[in-house]
Amino acid sequence: MGDSYCSDCKRNTEVVFDHAAGDTVCSDCGLVLESRSIDETSEWRTFADESGDHDPNRVGGPVNPLLGDVGLSTVISKGPNGSNGDSSLARLQNRGGDPERALVMAFKAIANMADR
Repeated sequence: MGDSYCSDCKRNTEVVFDHAAGDTVCSDCGLVLESRSIDETSEWRTFADESGDHDPNRVGGPVNPLLGDVGLSTVISKGPNGSNGDSSLARLQNRGGDPERALVMAFKAIANMADR
């Protein structure tokens, strides 16, 4: 929630973000101010049972616009029973490594220096 200018109300009004539709809606008149918005923040889910345990887990990593692939990657997973469906693919993926690992490490070092 926040305030935004509504062209229908002709003033700043409180707006509500509809996460399912991706719409920003004026809370006074219901006008859709922005549609099909994409939330790029990390998503948190709780997988604890309903006993009230606090167990937040991240679903996906944060998007990093400073990396060439924006921080997105593909991982070849293991098949049933822990075996690789095609061991040559997994071997090639491991051999290729992460070409931007040094860049990620540099960003982490800069962030640590900035926190001091």
